Amino acid sequence: MTPGLRVHRQASLRVAIAEGLPDEMRGSVREILSVTSENPRKGDATALMWTVCAEADKWWFTLIVQVHAFDDGMDDQMLRKWYSKFGFVEIQVEPLLMCRSPELPRVARIH
Repeated sequence: MTPGLRVHRQASLRVAIAEGLPDEMRGSVREILSVTSENPRKGDATALMWTVCAEADKWWFTLIVQVHAFDDGMDDQMLRKWYSKFGFVEIQVEPLLMCRSPELPRVARIH
């Protein structure tokens, strides 16, 4: 999973190598540095996050994010809930860190 900027419509997300981790973990963990949307609450950031999660799953990368509110109206609790719907779980309280392990592809049953 290559670090760098990801864009979907009016949303952007930056992925980086997690520098604070031990060397042996840097090859399998990526950090989400920022998620922004020029058009909040329209689903662009959500669609982008699902795309990045699928990319992380494909390459078997763990994602981490430090949750902190910006000036877009979402506080830490709202962001915690938002990240949770993508499979992120809290791993540290202060500062609030969340982690998402890669998931195997899900096969939908078709009737």
